Amino acid sequence: MAARSDLMHLLEKLLSLPTAPFHERFVSSFLCEELKRVGLDFHLDGYGNIIVAYGEGESSVACVAHMDHPGFEIVEAGAGRAEADWFGGVDAKYFIGARVVIYDQTSGEIRARGVVEKISKNPQGRVEKMTLRIKGGTAQGDFGTWDLVPFRRRAELIETKGADDLVGCAVILSALKELKERGIKQRVRGIFTRAEEQGFIGTLGMIHSGLLPVSTKIISVETSKALPGVVLGGGPVIRLGDRTSMFHHQMVIFMDHVARELQKRERRFLYQRRVMDGGTCEATPYQLRGYVTGGIAVPLHNYHNQGKRRIGPEGVYLKDVQGAVRFLVEMVVRIEEFALPTEETLKRFQDIWQRYGPRLREKDQGLKG
Repeated sequence: MAARSDLMHLLEKLLSLPTAPFHERFVSSFLCEELKRVGLDFHLDGYGNIIVAYGEGESSVACVAHMDHPGFEIVEAGAGRAEADWFGGVDAKYFIGARVVIYDQTSGEIRARGVVEKISKNPQGRVEKMTLRIKGGTAQGDFGTWDLVPFRRRAELIETKGADDLVGCAVILSALKELKERGIKQRVRGIFTRAEEQGFIGTLGMIHSGLLPVSTKIISVETSKALPGVVLGGGPVIRLGDRTSMFHHQMVIFMDHVARELQKRERRFLYQRRVMDGGTCEATPYQLRGYVTGGIAVPLHNYHNQGKRRIGPEGVYLKDVQGAVRFLVEMVVRIEEFALPTEETLKRFQDIWQRYGPRLREKDQGLKG
C-alpha cells in the first residue's frame, strides 16, 4: 500500500499548483517530471492529455482523471479592473464578493488578487463572465481561481483550493508507481485529461482520436460530493453511476467483488458504494460511446468550493485517498478476472432456477381454470 508519508508529500506538491480549464500546464509539467523520475513511459496527445502506458500484453484497462479545476481566464485588463471568462460549474450565488487570485500564464506566479464585482450568466443560469476589482497587474491570457489555501492538513482532513480532480491524478500516479515498484506486469494506461470542467473537452478529444480501442475498460478516478449514505473517512466509493448515467453492470460487479475480497484480507480497508450524482464524471462520455466503464470516487467536502454560505476549500480524508490507491492497484492486478464475478453471479441465478423453477411451474398448473 502507498506509504502515507509519500502520498502526503505528493498531495502537498500537486494540490499547491495553479490550474484551471485550458491552463493545466503546471500540473501537466509536474506529472510528466514525476513519470520521468520513476521511469514510466508516456506521451502527450494532440490535445495535451497525458497518456501513460505500463505493463505488457494488450492494454485492457485505462484509469482516467482530469488536471483542471473550475477557474477563469483574463480576457481584458485595465487599471484596477479585469474582465474574465469563467469555466466550470459553480452556483451563481457564490460569486459576488468572492475573493480570487490571478496567476501569470507563463510562470504560474501570483500576479494579482481581487474580488468579483459582477457576473453574467447564460440562458441556463450558468456563470460565463465576471468583472473583477483587482490589486496588482494582470494581462490577457492570465488565469485564476478562488483565493483559498493551497494545502492544509488537519489530522485526517486535507483542505485545498482544488481537490477535484488533482486528488484523482495523485491516486492514479501513486497506483502506477506501486505497480512498477512491485514488478506487476499487467498492462494498464493512466490518462490525465484537460478542460474536463468545461464539458470534458480533453476526454472528448481522446475519444474522437480513437487512441483507446472500444474494448478498453475505463475506470474514472474522481473526487465526488459526499452525499447521504457516504461519509468522509468511510473509504473510497464504488461509483454505481453519476448525475447523467449508470455505469456498466459488469464493472460494478467486478469492483464489488474485488473490494469484498480485499476487505477479507485487509480489515483496515474500507469502501462504500453509491450512485454519486452530485456531478458527472469522465466515465459517462466513454459509456455513451460503448466502453465498459466504472468509477472510484473519493468523498469530497465543499464540492467545487461551494460551502454552506460562501466559497471555501475543498476537503478529502487522507485514508480515503490511500484506500483509493490500494483499491485501484488491486483492480488492475485482477483485471484478467473481470468476467468471472459476473459469470459466478449468473451461475448462482441459474442454479436457483433449476432448483426451484419446477415447483413454480407445478403450482401454476394448479391455478389454471
